[in-house]
Amino acid sequence: MLYRSLFFVGALSIFSMYACRKERSLEGTIIDYHCGYAPYSAGSSFTYQYTNSSGDTSHYELLVTGDTTINGHLYSVLSDGSADQFVRCDNGSYFLYEQALSLPDYQLEEGDRLFLHDNYSEGSSWNDTVSVTIAGVEQTGLLQYHMLKKEAVHTVLGNDYKDVIVVRQDAAVLIGETAYPAGTIATYYYALGVGYIETASPTDTIRLQHYAIR
Repeated sequence: MLYRSLFFVGALSIFSMYACRKERSLEGTIIDYHCGYAPYSAGSSFTYQYTNSSGDTSHYELLVTGDTTINGHLYSVLSDGSADQFVRCDNGSYFLYEQALSLPDYQLEEGDRLFLHDNYSEGSSWNDTVSVTIAGVEQTGLLQYHMLKKEAVHTVLGNDYKDVIVVRQDAAVLIGETAYPAGTIATYYYALGVGYIETASPTDTIRLQHYAIR
């Protein structure tokens, strides 16, 4: 699944499936790309290669089946045939909608996860606080995003992509006002006009194999 790879490989291994609650940002230079890092028009398809830490490889396809409105916002719907994911862009800020989840001793609120600012400059950063209730105890984590590169050239499975944004995602645990680092989750690559092309994490990698924009 696309956004399992985007954030879920590492982020959810540390914080499980938390919902975003608050975004704090450091300023970046405004550059308007008109949401070109999520060109998820209906009928478009994306095939990804997944490789785990043992070197085992598999493939999956995401198809953009259309769009839907959630809480007054319009999202593109991406399906792998068994589950849907919901992605939207608002003035250069990109969000993944996470649905509410309730399990024994575990509760997750619905909400947006802000995963990219395409109008931030290289070297800028932003944070999201995330919360979950486990066995009746509220816990808070901090997801820290760092813009490593802008307008880069990056090669994935032999294909060269231009105007690539590279974002590293780190994690921390908030106790009171103090953040305790929990390490790097993953580094993500997004190409203008294509979208998400690669995740590199300590546990696995996911790379775009081929795509068709409709």
